[in-house]
This record gives sequence, C-alpha cells and structure tokens, in this order.
Amino acid sequence: MHPQRQWRENNGVTLITLAEIMGVTPSHLSEIERWRGFPSLPLASKLSQHTGISLAEYVGPPPTNVAEMSQS
Repeated sequence: MHPQRQWRENNGVTLITLAEIMGVTPSHLSEIERWRGFPSLPLASKLSQHTGISLAEYVGPPPTNVAEMSQS
C-alpha cells in the first residue's frame, strides 16, 4: 500500500478531500497511490509537508513489489 493511502486511512481523510487541499484531481492522487503515476516535484513537496511522508517516498523509485501493492 502506498504510504499516502495508509496516511489517509489512518487519518480519516478521503481522496477527494486531500485532492481539494492539494488543488489536484482525485484521479491524479489515485494514480499516485496505485504507483501508476508520480507527482511533480512541487506537488510532491506539498504532499510531503501536509502528510509528513518523506519527499523520497514520492519522488523515489517504487518498491520492487509494486505489482502486488498496486492491487491493494
């Protein structure tokens, strides 16, 4: 599971709410959470500051088991 999704679930934040806060579409965040897209550096920085998830988690390579993770 992507750290952002785990953060949202732990904090009771919906995809729609986080997208509104970040100024992006829910589908864009969904792509990020399914490891099918990556945020721009400015968005990654903003997400990192808001969630406390390290910037490296957003801009670094996906985990090696990403195929399994994208289905969760």
